[in-house]
Amino acid sequence: AAVESCVLHGLKRRAAGFLRSNKIAALFMKVGKSFPLAEELCKKVQDLEQLIENARNQAQGVPENVRKVPKLPNLSPQAIKHLWIRTALFEKVLDKIVHYLVENSSKYYEKEALLMDPVDGPILASLLVGPCALEYTKMKTADHFWTDPSADELVQRHRIHSSHCRQDSPTKRPALCVSRGDNSPS
Repeated sequence: AAVESCVLHGLKRRAAGFLRSNKIAALFMKVGKSFPLAEELCKKVQDLEQLIENARNQAQGVPENVRKVPKLPNLSPQAIKHLWIRTALFEKVLDKIVHYLVENSSKYYEKEALLMDPVDGPILASLLVGPCALEYTKMKTADHFWTDPSADELVQRHRIHSSHCRQDSPTKRPALCVSRGDNSPS
């Protein structure tokens, strides 16, 4: 959502289409007309959207016990909303597309936009290189709330572990010892 907000900040109205509900999709499609990587991404995401739509249509018309729909992950509306950014990230082209937007920012953005800024725009594109270099093989499942420990639990585990490693308590500090030498004035 943060990357999407940055990319949409200061976007010209005609760049995203007038009545488009998904401005990222409209922007990426427009960029795809002049940037081949974005064009490939558009085809992949449109195929994914078609698969999701077909699965939904088949699931609605067939009784529960007769369904033979290929198993697609149960995507939340939030996941579908960010499908374009996520797919660009998984395909390792998000950084390149954002870099293209920075290089051609005057075509797509108002002058106060984040990507129009000569410092902030390139920094955002550079920051996306790292996440795009990663391999995303395991996604969180619906039960990750039950399997992943909370931050509080992780902190508590750390405290327990670190107390075994050190004999003195982390809250106890050694006493400050000041000794007067023979040379000290009284």
